[in-house]
Formats: sequence, structure tokens, C-alpha cells
Amino acid sequence: MYFEKSKGFPADFLWGSASAAYQVEGAWNEDGKGMSNWDKFVRIPGKTFQGTTGDKAVDHYHMYKEDVRLMAEMGLKTYRFSIAWSRIIPDGNGEVNEKGLKFYDDLINELLANNIVPMVTVYHWDMPQALEDQYHGWESRQIVDDFVRYATILFEHFGDRVKHWIIMNEQNVFTGLGWMGGMHPPGKIDEEKLFYQVNHHAFMAHAKSVLALKKLHPEALVGSSFAYGPSYAIDCHPENAMAKADYDDLKNYYWMDVYAYGRYPRAAMAYLESRDVAPQMEAGDAEILKEYADKFDLTIDLWSIDDFGGWDNAYETYFDDGALFDQIYNHS
Repeated sequence: MYFEKSKGFPADFLWGSASAAYQVEGAWNEDGKGMSNWDKFVRIPGKTFQGTTGDKAVDHYHMYKEDVRLMAEMGLKTYRFSIAWSRIIPDGNGEVNEKGLKFYDDLINELLANNIVPMVTVYHWDMPQALEDQYHGWESRQIVDDFVRYATILFEHFGDRVKHWIIMNEQNVFTGLGWMGGMHPPGKIDEEKLFYQVNHHAFMAHAKSVLALKKLHPEALVGSSFAYGPSYAIDCHPENAMAKADYDDLKNYYWMDVYAYGRYPRAAMAYLESRDVAPQMEAGDAEILKEYADKFDLTIDLWSIDDFGGWDNAYETYFDDGALFDQIYNHS
């Protein structure tokens, strides 16, 4: 909507920047950190450009003080960063690595000393490789309990200073590229039934983690980011309008409805059931999903034009904007 005169952004609007642990930290095998799925995946020939890895990245692990100083000079109000699960619990479900906790303690304290609000992403795609080896990671229901334990350790340890939490970064991306596109770990292609089951496990891990956080810190703001793909019917023909609606149900609302309402879209689930690819839910899952709906954080990363020609004719490209800023919606 156009306004002749803008009121500008609220004084407490959080302008900031964001990163992911694997993208910036480096120190991939230092101070007790375990191997992550990305540490292993990038070593498969052909999976990354010219065989590049995040072994060193931009060395944020060693250079965080200088990085935070630069953030302060830029005037950033917030810094959203992710925590590496394998740095906190090297094997995913065993002993806690105190040196890993200390690194994030130091980073959070440095941010606060520079008047920068710490915003923590619990999971930005780097799962301990040990869990892949133990039970194939997100394909197993067991990961729900292991993830919630990991998340709760973070809430208990950092919750006195961190008030803004994002449980998962772009779940639709890491599952889509991991089990449908083959471009992210575990590198599987067109595993449609697994794709939806993996997403259900991720939804349950998200829901139970939100509930755990709210129990410990009721005042916390929490949600997950989502790579939303707005779509447009190619023309006004009813069949193309329906193609747009179908796209939204399967590519957007399948995640957004769970985040916002705690349920799957009915039309999408009916379609998946008709094709025998719907996820298997355990007793009590539906109630937990409804209970946890709290706050929704949105990042817009792609667009598409839809026509009635099947998914092969749908144009969809991911443009990760690096989360140049995050807008925090007050919980009401």
C-alpha cells in the first residue's frame, strides 16, 4: 500500500545481519567439536564449487571480537547467528562440550557489551554426523528427543541473556534440497515419502523445543524462519488459478500452517494421502502441534509463476538473501 508520507520504522525495530555457523565459524575440528553432516558432505567430490569447504570459512571462531567490533561500527542492532550442534554435543546425544558452550558465551557477552541484541538460531542445517551414522538423522523419529535435549541445553545455558530464538532455519530448504534435490546432506533425490516424513520429524522437534523454551523462559520470542515462495497465476483462467492455489498448499502453507496454526493444510494432506506419501503421525502429535503455535518469522527467498502444466512447468529458484535483516513480531 502506498502512503504519501511514511512514519518510518519503529524505534525498537531490529536492523541487523545474520550468519550460519558452518558458513562463518571455521575451526571445524577444534576444541572438542565433532564432525557435522556438512563437514562430511563437502568432502564428496563434486558437491561444492571447486571442492571448497567450511573448514576455515571466515574464521569467525577466532575473529569474533573483531567481527562484533565491525558490527558495532556499522550500527547493527542485532546479530542473528546459529549454534553448531556438533560443537555443543559432538556426537549429537552424548556429553556436552564445555569449550563449545564457552565460545558462544564469549560471543553473546561480546555482543551485549557492544549493545547488539543476540538472536540465536538453534539449527541452521549442520547436524552432528554421528546421528546420521547412528540412525540416519532426520529420517528417524529418535532425532526429535535428541534435538529437544540439545535445544533445552541452549535454553538453560544462554536463556538468561538471549531473548530472541529461531528454532530452525528454512526447514523447507534443507529438507527439499536434502531429500528431493540431492544438493544438501544427505544428498538424496526424489525421495518424496521420506521428504514428508523428515519434515514431520522436524515439525515435532520444533514444536517440542518451543514448548520447552516457553516453560523455562515464558517471555522469550521464538519461531522459525521460512523460505517463502510467493506465486502468481500466469493468467486468469480458472485452471491456472487453481494451479497457484495448489502450489501454495504444497510449497508454502504446508509449513506456514503448521507454524501459525499448528496443523497441516487439509487439501495438501488429502492429496499426499491419495499418493501414499503422507507422513506417519504418532498419537498425540496433532495436539502438540496445536499447543505450540507461538510466533512466526518470515524470510522471502523465491518467487514463481504457475500454470496448469504440472510441477515440471513451475519455475522455482532459491535466492537466499542472507537474511539482511530480521523483523521481530511482538507476541500477542
